[in-house]
Amino acid sequence: MLFVSLLALASFQAGPAAPPTVLTLTVQKLPSSFRQNPVVTLTFDGKGAATGCKTAKTSGSTAIDRVACTQAQGNVKADPVADGAPSTRDVTVGFEAEAPKG
Repeated sequence: MLFVSLLALASFQAGPAAPPTVLTLTVQKLPSSFRQNPVVTLTFDGKGAATGCKTAKTSGSTAIDRVACTQAQGNVKADPVADGAPSTRDVTVGFEAEAPKG
């Protein structure tokens, strides 16, 4: 019984898995406020085109969060839905600083 309780506690503390990383952007430099890759919620129309975006989990930088939404909306598509109903999906947008030149 104790073992089952410990397993339940461990899974509770781990939390839900992060949404998949759908694209990774390389930037010259990450702002000092950057803490983690942002998670955005995309809204899709019935044809699979992204029509909206909001930050679900911030990176710590408003500018990075805005770029994540802009890039995700332009590059992520969903499968068309038979009934044409809109849908939503959470995705992670990865960011990395480019390697120093030289």
